[in-house]
Amino acid sequence: MNRIMPWHQSLWGRLQEGRRRGQLTHAMLLRGRAGFGKRQFADAFVARLLCEGQEDFACGHCRGCALMAAGSHPDLCQVFPEEPGKAIRVDEIRGLIQYFALRSHYGGFKVALISPADVMNRAAANALLKLLEEPPAGGIIILLADRAERLPATIRSRCQQFPMDRVSGEELLAWDGLGGEVAQRAEAIARAGGSPLAAQSYADPTLATVIASLSQTMAAVLDGRTSPLAAATQYAKSELLLVIDQLLRLAHELLLLQQKAPLPLEKAGRRPAAGLQSLADQLDSVRIATFIQQLLATKQLRLSSPSLREVDLGESVWFDLKAMVG
Repeated sequence: MNRIMPWHQSLWGRLQEGRRRGQLTHAMLLRGRAGFGKRQFADAFVARLLCEGQEDFACGHCRGCALMAAGSHPDLCQVFPEEPGKAIRVDEIRGLIQYFALRSHYGGFKVALISPADVMNRAAANALLKLLEEPPAGGIIILLADRAERLPATIRSRCQQFPMDRVSGEELLAWDGLGGEVAQRAEAIARAGGSPLAAQSYADPTLATVIASLSQTMAAVLDGRTSPLAAATQYAKSELLLVIDQLLRLAHELLLLQQKAPLPLEKAGRRPAAGLQSLADQLDSVRIATFIQQLLATKQLRLSSPSLREVDLGESVWFDLKAMVG
């Protein structure tokens, strides 16, 4: 079944040609920002490697496909953290080494999928490096990473790397996974930081209304019509990381407007959020840059310390904003 994104079709074709010729690399790194479909690509590719059919995509009805659907194919080993947000430890990689020490059950490929590979701790990375230096016959190791630069250079150099997030604005806007007019799609993509899959949720009317109100709330806090505490209360039911990401986007767009630079996807009819140009004309670029750094620090604090109360962090965000005008 074809589950890959349109912008990955060319890469898919090249890999299928390599598979037919027996020229696939033993280790590949699918890298790039989240939300561009690299996991869907990896799943479809693994399914095809273990399918017994002859087409470019998994047939969906052979023995291999049935085992994949049941989640019990003996020639697939998936490596992931024991808990979300935790590191992949050396024990998981040692298990992978033991897996490759055995022969394929059905005489085909033995496949390993490591995701997210960029959360391996040092010991795990060192163990994987030894495996990559002496790749198993018939084995294919697929690494997925949103932040591939976090992987040791020694591992990256031993993998064939495929950037998965190099997509033009025209390709994104033409994708039929987003509804609405072109300008609406452009706005949803911009709100999602260019991520087409995330843009699907950002196009949701309820969420879009919350996001659209942020620029107005920023203006109200900055000119004293709304207090930072009132603003924090207004968005208390919204996910803090979402609010921070959207404030980061608006702050960066303020800097672009100050420099008379085009906004992302402006050619598609996208326009600045209400009141944003007026804010750009009033604010100091140094203070905007400081606010961006404060937002990034708060985001990192939220990610690294989940026990912290979101309400406290949310209030600090709006007080930091107010500080832009002294």
